[in-house]
Amino acid sequence: MIVKLKRVMMLTLAMTMTMTMAVAVTVSAPVPVHAQTTVQDRVNAALRQWMSANRVSNAGLAVMRDNQLVGSFGYNEMSAETPANVASLSKSITAVCLMSLIDNGRLRFDTQLRALPRSFRRATGPWSSRAVGNITIEQLLRHTSGITFDPTQSGLAGIPNAGSSDVILIRRALARPLGTSPASEVYNNINYAILGLVIQTITREPYESYCQRTALAPRGAQGSIGSGTRAMGAFGGWQISAVDYAMFARAYDPRARLLSPAGHRFIRALTTPGKPTASLGMYVVPTASGYNLFHFGNWSSTATTPQQFSAFFAMWDNGIAVVVTYDRNLTVAARNALDNTLRQAAYSRS
Repeated sequence: MIVKLKRVMMLTLAMTMTMTMAVAVTVSAPVPVHAQTTVQDRVNAALRQWMSANRVSNAGLAVMRDNQLVGSFGYNEMSAETPANVASLSKSITAVCLMSLIDNGRLRFDTQLRALPRSFRRATGPWSSRAVGNITIEQLLRHTSGITFDPTQSGLAGIPNAGSSDVILIRRALARPLGTSPASEVYNNINYAILGLVIQTITREPYESYCQRTALAPRGAQGSIGSGTRAMGAFGGWQISAVDYAMFARAYDPRARLLSPAGHRFIRALTTPGKPTASLGMYVVPTASGYNLFHFGNWSSTATTPQQFSAFFAMWDNGIAVVVTYDRNLTVAARNALDNTLRQAAYSRS
């Protein structure tokens, strides 16, 4: 069965992180959350309980507090330090990478596709209508472009495992009519596939190397597009360890000063209390003391290697952030349960 890469609407999320010690463990009987004394132990115990309940054997976990790594944990064949496929968590790398072009004036949030170099239109056309040219960078980032057809939902059947496959997918999507309400949010992998191609077009440099240099390296992280997920590229192809992703994601905490003020203003704009809103490669939910951030990535397809993989990131308004990587594609209910159990552990003081 071929499934897909898409986000899950959940009540989770926020801001901050931590760096101190790494601990490797193996799967054993669940440890009661209340028996733990540190946040990293409480979160790890909660993850173990969730893994047991959902028959997940392999996983990596990184726990951050106030922009410092306080714990890293590995289960069986996976560790927090080993690169893993993170599916839709790739979108935040693409978004932060794109911010470098906005910060240096090479792009604007309101730049339209029609304003890009002619090579972009030649590569992605013919477009279904002139309206495609009106799509802006901001609309792509926020999934409000009006693009409703997502050819990635066939699991990439028949699509070559190559970085150039983004053009094939984009052409198929832009050849279809746009939705009737471009202002409404419709999650679509093609939005970020387009952003990846925009980065490559503007910089005249391969998307992967440019983002390694501008999004990951300045934040002390390393990663690459997976050898078996090259067609997923900017929307879901990155392979990065839980620890490296946690280091990169410090950018989303204003206190870390690893993202421009313009980037943080974009994250906070257009948010609605109690409702996840798509922003800079993340989902944002305002809270009484700030806001929470989160994203889920999940994928299943016989056309990729590996065929299943998932990841979860959350940054909460109490200064705790977590990254989980694991090698299964589970139900929405199971993913919601992961979100809820880790959030409860992160806020617990027992």
